[in-house]
Amino acid sequence: MKSILKYIILSGTRNRLYLGLFISLIIAFSLAIFLGSTALIEQKQMTTAYISGLSRGVLIIGTALFVCLSMNKAFENKEVEFIISKSISREQFIISYLLGFFVAVLLIFIPLVIAILTITQANKIGLLVWSLSLLSEAMIMIVFSLLASLILKNSFSSIMATLGFYAISRLMGMFVMAIELPQNISQTDLTISASSFALVLKVLSAIFPRLDLFGQSEWLNYGIEDFSTIKIILLQSIIYIPLMIFMAFHDFKKKQF
Repeated sequence: MKSILKYIILSGTRNRLYLGLFISLIIAFSLAIFLGSTALIEQKQMTTAYISGLSRGVLIIGTALFVCLSMNKAFENKEVEFIISKSISREQFIISYLLGFFVAVLLIFIPLVIAILTITQANKIGLLVWSLSLLSEAMIMIVFSLLASLILKNSFSSIMATLGFYAISRLMGMFVMAIELPQNISQTDLTISASSFALVLKVLSAIFPRLDLFGQSEWLNYGIEDFSTIKIILLQSIIYIPLMIFMAFHDFKKKQF
């Protein structure tokens, strides 16, 4: 297991993961500072909001791409077959890769939090909660990216599936609002297409996590005002991460090499 962890961390160096993300984060910080300086009021708050939003997107998307490409490369180079031929179970293989990807994210995440703490005047409690929720979001995306890579075994398909999952999860708040909107209209005014659309959105809201609730920029500026959101984040992390890990176990056990 230790050798797999070292391999994944070193592969991040060989694939220029850390360098690419650091450069992307520097660009994101620079753009955020520029956009924040153009605001007429609350420039510091606007800068903090831009920094948190842009850096969150860079970290999550960069992590998803790294996981998908690394897993695809492992399948193409027969690395997966070589590893499971050793004295390691398939469950240990999945857990080792997940831990390796998580440690690789931490190597980027820790400097990111230090930079936000240094550059902005973020609320300390808000920054702590924002950081923990971002780690939970990153872990959800790591597990889903690995699951998509195991099922599809194609880098392009797994990347598109992961980005689609992330986009829908981030837009889930808008979907929930769209579901609640027709309730103010009488049932006779609802068309069949509107009812069908609401039904589809209800199904999606039950399947996909609410990633729009994770890593909210307002926490950095104003602290935590509504702890019910924290409970939802914690509950969804407890549900979705083990569920997708179990799905990865089940899928990987059925594969023949």
